[in-house]
Amino acid sequence: MKIQGRFQMISQSQVNTDALLVFHLILQSLEATGSPPHLLYQFMQSFICSSEIIYEEIVFNMETYDKVISYGRAVNDMVKRLSSHEAQRVVIFITNHCDEDRGDLFVSPGSCITMMEVSESWPL
Repeated sequence: MKIQGRFQMISQSQVNTDALLVFHLILQSLEATGSPPHLLYQFMQSFICSSEIIYEEIVFNMETYDKVISYGRAVNDMVKRLSSHEAQRVVIFITNHCDEDRGDLFVSPGSCITMMEVSESWPL
């Protein structure tokens, strides 16, 4: 895929300093150290007051029923923690990988499901 466009620079810039939540959902077998979500969080700390920027990371592994329950609890705990924070901006990162042959997404380090199964499991 070829992307066409022009690189431009301007003499001034503006940074939005609204309260920000950076949320990273990452597959258990992947390394989060130095990830783009964490780098974004560290970079934005230079512009946004520390009480107005939050980094949340949830590692997922849905290999067993117990791990799915554990993931659900982690999400609920995060929601409770964040309920008092009024972020005006939210950036969501999902770090995963897919089966090289079929393109199916991994739900645990050793197991993947089709995109159809993922989309059918989320009610509209």
